[in-house]
Amino acid sequence: MRIATALVLLASGVVSVATAYASGDADLDALTLADTANSTVSKPSHWRGAFELAAAHYGVARQSREKTGNDTVRAGASISYDGALGSGWHAVFSNRIDMGWRGTASTIDTWKEGYVSWQPAQSIVVDAGRVNLREGVSSGFNPTDFFKANVLRSIVSIDPASLRENRLGTVMLRAQMLWAGGSLNALVSPRLADGASGAALSPDLGATNRQWRYMIGGTQRLFEGFAPQWLVYGGAGTSPQIGVNATALLDDATVAFVEYAGGRGQALADEPRAGERFHSRLSTGVTRTFPGKVSVTLEYDYDGLSADRSTWHALGSDPARYGAYREAVGRTQELTTRQSLFAYVTWEDAIVRHLDATAMGRYDLVDHSAFTWLEARYHWSRTDLAVQWQTDYSGPHTVYGAAEQAELLQAIVTFYF
Repeated sequence: MRIATALVLLASGVVSVATAYASGDADLDALTLADTANSTVSKPSHWRGAFELAAAHYGVARQSREKTGNDTVRAGASISYDGALGSGWHAVFSNRIDMGWRGTASTIDTWKEGYVSWQPAQSIVVDAGRVNLREGVSSGFNPTDFFKANVLRSIVSIDPASLRENRLGTVMLRAQMLWAGGSLNALVSPRLADGASGAALSPDLGATNRQWRYMIGGTQRLFEGFAPQWLVYGGAGTSPQIGVNATALLDDATVAFVEYAGGRGQALADEPRAGERFHSRLSTGVTRTFPGKVSVTLEYDYDGLSADRSTWHALGSDPARYGAYREAVGRTQELTTRQSLFAYVTWEDAIVRHLDATAMGRYDLVDHSAFTWLEARYHWSRTDLAVQWQTDYSGPHTVYGAAEQAELLQAIVTFYF
């Protein structure tokens, strides 16, 4: 538990330093108030774009490994459109392409979204096309994010926000009805292809639409500040799953959240003949906002589809089964083992204005391995400069110690237009 304690102490340290600078930030806010008040508000464009350049160095996890391919450079470009087509009609499009070199060159395209919306009445919206549907209220693990499997074509950051944003959407037809204090929505996603494609510029419909699926969701405010969301999900080859998302304001600065999903299914480590059993997935925790623009999230995650302690140890003695299991975990974005702790800390305007700091870590409660991820990002009006540092801890046969690299240091510059 020493690493878990270190994560908590890290979060506490960031809060303490930020609080010390809070009074200084107030003075700086006053100095820039006139500039903010006199700024000209321009009409936002429906188009958004970004171009990104990055260089990274990977530290080898074990000295016995050959030290080749430990550096990489990459470039990425994204473009999106979000605007009205006419009375009652709206269009959304988003795409990202990544080009990288690590020993050999590679290119991969991710078509994130492309759909049209029709609003025949004030309280009814119908969407048709490719939608990046992101359910869930937690930060590190989302049990109710039922459309997260097979959607990652290129991973540019392990930040959960980046993983949920830079992924394939799913082709679907969705309808939503709204009323005061609640909503009801339903969607159906058709089968369009047999399997995923490795082609660089493929829309990869087989990754997201290899079977037909449905989901029904509803939200109703029960009392002030509490409006849980209920979900039912299923489809061809998938038993019905239930999901619940809820948040509650504990005080002016603290929000508690809980996210649950359950249903019959096959555990990732089970043999095909094992059959289906009922499994639960849970994520719960709190987010606290402190003076100095610091936000801290502490989260407990449980995944009944993943390996428990005995299964995880058994996998270590079966290399073929272990490799298949790790591949399934990456594809479905489930947890590698049954239980873990997650911490996420953000600090806006850290020490100096326009500099944001982020700290993230996960501690595995099954094999006691861990990772930490730190980022410092400075913002200009149309440019970001970021430095990221990721470190894995523990032995070679653990969740995070099994990686070929024990450390990643990456510098990124992003231009927005």
